[in-house]
Amino acid sequence: MSRFVPRMPIHPGEYIKEELDAREWTIDDLAEITGVSSRQLKNLIKGTSGITPNTAQCLAESFGQEVETWMNLQMAYELATAAKEERHIARKAKLFDKAPVRDMRRRNWLPQTQDVEELESAVCHLYGTPNIDAKPTFEVAARKSTPYDSDNPAQIAWYAKARHLAAEVRAAEYSKSNFETGIVELLKLAAYPEDVRRIPHVLAEMGIRLVLVQALPKSKVDGVAFWLDDVPAIALSLRYDRIDNLWFNLLHELAHIKHEDASPVDEDLTGRETSEIEQRANREAAEYLVPRERLESFIARTSPQYYQTRIVQFAQARQVHPGIVVGQLQRRDELTYAQHRKLLVKVRSELIGAARTDGWE
Repeated sequence: MSRFVPRMPIHPGEYIKEELDAREWTIDDLAEITGVSSRQLKNLIKGTSGITPNTAQCLAESFGQEVETWMNLQMAYELATAAKEERHIARKAKLFDKAPVRDMRRRNWLPQTQDVEELESAVCHLYGTPNIDAKPTFEVAARKSTPYDSDNPAQIAWYAKARHLAAEVRAAEYSKSNFETGIVELLKLAAYPEDVRRIPHVLAEMGIRLVLVQALPKSKVDGVAFWLDDVPAIALSLRYDRIDNLWFNLLHELAHIKHEDASPVDEDLTGRETSEIEQRANREAAEYLVPRERLESFIARTSPQYYQTRIVQFAQARQVHPGIVVGQLQRRDELTYAQHRKLLVKVRSELIGAARTDGWE
């Protein structure tokens, strides 16, 4: 046996087996010759233990070789194994930079494995990319509370999951002509919390798919509007379980759909929070819920004495839930976020049972 350093991590035990086969010896034969126990030799051949200087001396004398031959084989194996592990670590570090792997595994978006190749393949499938180095391209109009000039890995993962879920939802054929009619029908559901469960059905009749995806840690996404071919879709995170947030975020995304802000032929709009596009969506969402002139008239008559009875009466006249009015007043800094909290009722449990949902288990 000549001296060499294998390029691949080959355990010295394989060479021991070759020497035994060449001599037609058994492990027990070698144990009797060397004084090394059969159990130790079996572990060596299986690759579960390594060659020590004492074992190397015994093997060299038994096979008529030099001690350095076996020590070099052990060292070569350890170096090759370390190099392979280093490559594995670097590959895994890149994957964790690209995607929130642990959070995605917790949500069962990725397989419960530590195998980096399997994880890479699952991430690429979810993101629709040919490899982990390719940048996902999501043409979306997103509402979030992080800087709009870039998307963090948690947001990209959230967008990807929303798109996959939306592809499973059925909806009528979308047309601009029935959008405003559909909005009128939708707003009829804004007065009572229990009516939000009908939102997915009304949207589907409008030709718009709705999915609910629980936010990932660090995603800080409220909602996103996007298109799957010619079909519009909206995803909401419901990260604030309040009736005002649900309706404002929903109508904000509907405004994007109305103006095709996230159409397949448009640019990626996620970096335009301060642009007219986002400001317009905010204005239209607020206008749909409580027309600006009516709200300003109410403020002029009531401020700063925003008693609950006055808010309820105004909301009933507008046929919306009082919590929606509270939300509008908070956005204008007429109320603090500590005031009239009991009017900001929870609606998540009503909605998640009626729409295609991921999370909240």
